Amino acid sequence: MTGCEQGRRIALLTPYSGGNLGDAAIQDAVVANLRARMRDVTISGISLNCDNFTERHGTEAFPLCGLGRPFYRMSHGSVVDPPEQKRGGNGALDQKGVGSVPIWKARKQMPVPSLCLKTIHSVAVSPWREFRHCFKGYQFLRTQDLLIVSGGGQLDEEWGGPWGHPYALFKWAVLAKIARVPYAIASVGACKLTSSLSRLFLSAALRMARYRSFRDKHSRELAAALLQRAANDPVVPDLAFTLPPPTAARPLSTQRIADSRTVVAISPIAYAKPRNWPHQNHELHKRYIHQIAQVVTDLIRRGSFVVIVWSSLGDDQSVIAELLDHLADDCRMEVARQVLIPTITSWQDFVAAIGKVDFLIASRLHSAILGFITQTPTVAISFDPKVDWLMEDLGMTECLLQIEDFSADDVIQVLDRLMLCRDAVLERIASYRDAVLPIFARQYDALAGLARQQPCR
Repeated sequence: MTGCEQGRRIALLTPYSGGNLGDAAIQDAVVANLRARMRDVTISGISLNCDNFTERHGTEAFPLCGLGRPFYRMSHGSVVDPPEQKRGGNGALDQKGVGSVPIWKARKQMPVPSLCLKTIHSVAVSPWREFRHCFKGYQFLRTQDLLIVSGGGQLDEEWGGPWGHPYALFKWAVLAKIARVPYAIASVGACKLTSSLSRLFLSAALRMARYRSFRDKHSRELAAALLQRAANDPVVPDLAFTLPPPTAARPLSTQRIADSRTVVAISPIAYAKPRNWPHQNHELHKRYIHQIAQVVTDLIRRGSFVVIVWSSLGDDQSVIAELLDHLADDCRMEVARQVLIPTITSWQDFVAAIGKVDFLIASRLHSAILGFITQTPTVAISFDPKVDWLMEDLGMTECLLQIEDFSADDVIQVLDRLMLCRDAVLERIASYRDAVLPIFARQYDALAGLARQQPCR
């Protein structure tokens, strides 16, 4: 191996700010597998929180976007900081705030003129910020040997609209082409794609990729509607399945605390919750919380031990108090004895919390995936087709319920069936992972090969 090969630099592009533990697991999995193939490789990030990426996954990071949008903007600081300690803005591109200019300090006394000034300022400054972000992004890519769009549901417009991630993928694909850096799309999923503009951005981004793969056949079909030749691209499952075993072996002493009782972990979701989700539906969220609380109530009354976890910091954490408030009065008195709510700040914490439970009830995609990684029979309450597709791939559709119409009784009935065939389910999960590991190995080999093809810088 030459010195040039030892010093390769790879950037991972992901629209994650640190709160989504599934996205964090994906980045750690990619980093570990690339380092296993390329000695001294340097991993950088292009993300929505550069501080978080540098702290948890790599040596440096660059802001994913130059201009923020609702539910799609740069954030700063540790993801476990209290909200008041976090900063907004555009990462390394932040300038001195306009609030320090005297005329802007008077905006509260002049609401109408202030609105006009704000609009003029936005129109005047936004193009410059975007140009500056593109130019610095190009300079950053010139130092890299490969740009990887690294897993997750990145073909999606729900969080930020067409000018959120669809535009970001298009922009970075163009910048990589200008910088003459290979651009790869690895194990991505397709989610919400309804606008013509999103489809235009993403079809162009797909076309410019030197390598493409999709995490399930349904995502590949959606991608093929954008770029016909994508129909021949490989299907490589979610990259979180490639987490190295040693990093996922820190189980809590849950069984000792449970004292031989059946242990059921529950990972709720903030789906449709106002202010936490782009698509807001208060009644649906309220119904979901009520049914999950009824599941906890039923489990407590049956004598089971319940572990409540979350795979999205902040958002899903915010529903725990709601869930406990909806418990039946007699069960609230048993919470201290029959419910454990461990501290979760990383995917490692999540894995440790569910590592020795008997069953898992999950709603987020990666809550279920981390359950399968830990060999935990899982009931999935699906909020999105991607959860359906996961359960289909694993042959677990008998454990699949839909968030719009499931009931607590449905969940308990599925758990009862799982108790009768737990060993068979565990064998099915193990068989699936054994079957897909060679597919992952070929993909990581291909990505490492792309980086090695670059001339020495």
